[in-house]
Amino acid sequence: MRNVMSGQSSNDDIYIFIMRHGEAESPRLDDKSRQLTEVGQQQSKSAALWLAQHYCIDGTVDLALVSPYRRARQTYERVSSTISSDKLEINEDITPEGSPKLVSDYISARIHASVNAKRPIKKLLIVSHMPLVSYLVDEVCSSYTTSLFATASIAVVKYSLSSMKGSLVTHYQGF
Repeated sequence: MRNVMSGQSSNDDIYIFIMRHGEAESPRLDDKSRQLTEVGQQQSKSAALWLAQHYCIDGTVDLALVSPYRRARQTYERVSSTISSDKLEINEDITPEGSPKLVSDYISARIHASVNAKRPIKKLLIVSHMPLVSYLVDEVCSSYTTSLFATASIAVVKYSLSSMKGSLVTHYQGF
């Protein structure tokens, strides 16, 4: 069995890392084009280092699902300088107004479809926005606590294949 604090896992563990983008510019007419600030870039880098130290010791995730919004893509770029992804998918459903149920069902389907693959999904990174990230944790964990996410924070969810549900392991809130 896995020692949660060490980041080492058993063969049955699947981890979903649900991350909010780093600090972005002030709102403007076109929300999709807002960029990370210098602080947001540093936050994203720090979050990646934390994730690599605690859960991605090998420096990889199997799949990254990233919002098409510029600030989320920039956050992923900063993270990917520390943690690489075997596969990257820009996903139109993981925007601020996205449906947590739809995204949760999609995640579950992707994980279950990969079970018998040559490389099953064991670590999945999602880079998105408030309020979706908060509602997504609730949906995946059936907890309904509506956690607040600081910018560049990461909720670590341990996902069970048998129950198709997750449990919140920790929530890195950054600096």
